[in-house]
Amino acid sequence: MTFPPGDAHTFWNVGDEELVCTGIIRPPLNADYFLGEIFASTKRHGGKRPGIFDAAYLSHRYRSEFEILEVPAAIRRLVFPVIAAIGTLLGRHRRFAYGPEPVARSSR
Repeated sequence: MTFPPGDAHTFWNVGDEELVCTGIIRPPLNADYFLGEIFASTKRHGGKRPGIFDAAYLSHRYRSEFEILEVPAAIRRLVFPVIAAIGTLLGRHRRFAYGPEPVARSSR
């Protein structure tokens, strides 16, 4: 399947077996890092969803590249920046110190 730019899609598994899928992201930008950190956070936090700071920090830092569409827009735009700022003040951002720089929209 191919999804046009701006089209969001969610995958789910209706069965008991593990869902295995393959995809291509163009341009890839920092997708590998972003998705890897989101999945690692999900695993660290019980396997249901990423930790709130991790989701807030990563989605705010890489907002020029990605959006977590399952989170309502008001939360992404108003609450996540506050959570990211507070977590950063508390030093929780250090886990992401070696992450790649975000890609600005104008350079895509």
